[in-house]
Amino acid sequence: MPKQQYQLEDRHFRDQNGNDAVWRNTIEPNSEAAESHCAATPSVFRRRLPQVLANLVTNLLVLELCTPVAFSTVLIAALLNAKQDLSVTNDQASLLGSIAFICQPIGSLISGIIVEFLGRKWSMLIVNIPFLVGWLLYCFSNSITTLYVANIILGIGIGFMEAPIMTYTAETCQPEIRDTLISISGVVAQISSFLVYLTSNVTDWRTQAGLNAALPIIAFLYITQMPETPMWLLSHGRHDEAERALCWLRGWVTPDLVREEFNQLVKYNKEANKIRQRTRITHGNDTDTVHTTSTVCANEHHENNAFEDDESVQHGTLSSQTLSCNPTLHVSQHDEDMPHSCLNKWMELLEPPTLRPLFLVISYFFLLQLGGISSIKPFMIHVFQELGLADAASWITVGSAVVGILGSGCTVFTVHWLGKRFLSIIAMLGCAVACLLLGTYSYVVLQPGGASQYATKWLPLVLIIILYFFNSIMAEIPWILLGEVFPFRTRGIASGLSSAICYVFMFTASISYLHLEQNLKLYGAFWLFCFINSIGVAFLYWKMPETDGKSLAEIEEYFTSGIRTCHFSIL
Repeated sequence: MPKQQYQLEDRHFRDQNGNDAVWRNTIEPNSEAAESHCAATPSVFRRRLPQVLANLVTNLLVLELCTPVAFSTVLIAALLNAKQDLSVTNDQASLLGSIAFICQPIGSLISGIIVEFLGRKWSMLIVNIPFLVGWLLYCFSNSITTLYVANIILGIGIGFMEAPIMTYTAETCQPEIRDTLISISGVVAQISSFLVYLTSNVTDWRTQAGLNAALPIIAFLYITQMPETPMWLLSHGRHDEAERALCWLRGWVTPDLVREEFNQLVKYNKEANKIRQRTRITHGNDTDTVHTTSTVCANEHHENNAFEDDESVQHGTLSSQTLSCNPTLHVSQHDEDMPHSCLNKWMELLEPPTLRPLFLVISYFFLLQLGGISSIKPFMIHVFQELGLADAASWITVGSAVVGILGSGCTVFTVHWLGKRFLSIIAMLGCAVACLLLGTYSYVVLQPGGASQYATKWLPLVLIIILYFFNSIMAEIPWILLGEVFPFRTRGIASGLSSAICYVFMFTASISYLHLEQNLKLYGAFWLFCFINSIGVAFLYWKMPETDGKSLAEIEEYFTSGIRTCHFSIL
């Protein structure tokens, strides 16, 4: 059977601003060529392999991101009241363990803006610079001030990294594997903690910092080989590049094999642009150009449909008038260069399609960060000693990281089957029970004058394992939500803002723990964590939808309409 190629016809015209524009029209082949086309469809393995390779980028960055968090535990344990080299007091240790978290919101807010204007790929390249500088400062530090500066730089870098990581994964993956690929980042995060805790038992912290400096160099070189996300390229009028990126991500195929998905992205981008225009007009920030464009669209398309006619989109034919009414199809980047573009994006955070998921994600982060593990993580060795596990406290940290890997692996293999909502509720309930029993054990057995005859090592150890296991299951879920629940037009800024607030919660949790333990005692702290997790179970049951298997457009429609089309009942 002879192979016939698809013929491409370029239509040249001028848009309403006098700019040259091109729309590439695909002429359908005959039935014989269509059969040949179907036979050339790539296998499932080939379609998914480039998506996995592309998202190794995010996993390398997650490895970078989580290493400083675990490293603070090792650093504090080595320097707290040390007899040689550098030494820190309790107050200095508390600040050293938490100062990065309060700096991370700065990076998150900057990231939310830069990721929109420079793109996901360039943002991921830039973020490696502060990590390289921070690790080198750690390695050669000779004062507490240098340690603080290194921690601040790494904190800003961590915050900067969140938005591009999550948006890149969400915009390059197909819906059926999106949750799995994103949840793999949770396993990588736990692996980073395991490696840090393990190497701390065989080398000193300076050598460890020097080894960590190699991570940003490796990540930078790998990212240069990966494509930008097609959605971001489309939003900036770079259609040819978007098409090539999509072909790369779907198995290094020819454009005709991704035509349907590409047209859907064009439609989605067009609708996002129309909503952006309406938002500008609503908030009084519209310019003469927006008025002119809206008038032309109203005159030439009086029905003002959200999408083009299905037939015209299917065949890749759009009129010059349609292109004129859609700034996203212009060759120029007029929309992004408008003076109020940045302000408009921030104003769109108050619109229901963004505000509703923003409330969900921020609430989830609050419950996660103040629910126990984030508070005790910088002081794990101290907590283990208080629970009567002083003999093997440093190795228990290694074991806790292994448990975290198992919990994150459980998320990877079950999230598509059970869904994020069900996993979140069960995991938070498990954390509540573990904290309740740890607090009760501390009150009954470890208190002065308590039932010390019942003291044992295995019970608190088992409860700590349970707490870490369930916490690691749900720890990755809000980050998955971060990449999929926000509409594209505000995804970068909303993700950056959510990350910033998350790190404020982390800072609050870590810097307040020692004072919390002093005032409420160990049992009171765990009972407080139990209460927070119990509130979280009720909140997630009533407010969290199930988004597994849904396209980004379907998720946006859910939060826009408020209809519970994505709801997953556990009853």
